[in-house]
Amino acid sequence: MLPIHDFLLTVIRARVNDAGWEWLVKARQHAAGGTVDELLAAYTGSGMRVGRAALSLRDDERLRADELAPGLDLSLWTLADAARAVLLIGRANRSDKDSFCDAAVACYEQGDAAEQTSWLRALALLPDPDRFTMVAIDACRTSIQTLFEAVACENPFPARWFPDANFNQLVLKSLFNTISLARVVSLVSRLNDDLARMADDYVTEREAAGRFVPADIWLVLAPRIGADRLGRVARYLEHDDPAHRYWAAVGLGLRPSADGRGLLERRRGIETDTRTQQAIADALARLDRLEKTEPRL
Repeated sequence: MLPIHDFLLTVIRARVNDAGWEWLVKARQHAAGGTVDELLAAYTGSGMRVGRAALSLRDDERLRADELAPGLDLSLWTLADAARAVLLIGRANRSDKDSFCDAAVACYEQGDAAEQTSWLRALALLPDPDRFTMVAIDACRTSIQTLFEAVACENPFPARWFPDANFNQLVLKSLFNTISLARVVSLVSRLNDDLARMADDYVTEREAAGRFVPADIWLVLAPRIGADRLGRVARYLEHDDPAHRYWAAVGLGLRPSADGRGLLERRRGIETDTRTQQAIADALARLDRLEKTEPRL
């Protein structure tokens, strides 16, 4: 059994009453070795039986969760989310890969919005999670924001398994829905030229329509946009809104070359926002390290 399974059981036991715990013990047995219908019944019944209260992990529990499931933030999870994850992992340990995949997908397809949210949040914990990539990609097309956030936010699955085209669409949809890009796990590791061009086009559209530009868009645009487009980043590094200046500085510090150094150094001398000052200092320090590691001709 996966260690995260036992961890979740321990967390649940400490937070549910005796009736809820007794139900879960029996439900695990039926869900693991019974029919798909028995799994579905247990999966659906979790919300009512163990409750929908937040997990509210203690600091030590949060550290342990980070060790067992890196990148997965359980802070938004409910008891029902945890119980459903336990049921799926238990089923996986008693089934062959194909039958488990079919049973797991049935839980998603036949679930309501809350059950689908639980399913998407737990994807990264399942054995062979890449088998569910197309289901997760399809879920990103939803108009229900909580479902989209279950995939896109506090979830390491997209960064690990989505192809670039689908990951880029997830990021753009997050920007469109005013979801902070800080919630997209391992975003920096998936930056790419196409995403930067898409973000640049998005800024052009927003500016032309006289609409606001998300400040954190510079996190994906500034690191990989062509040098000929740095003028746009430079303008926002001088923006009245310190949030734009902050994210422009962060993005420039992530460029694989030091061609943004001059912009950062000029801004450093006049920046008044403390958070942005630190971002500029961090960006310049990173560029210093980059220059020291570049081979000299």
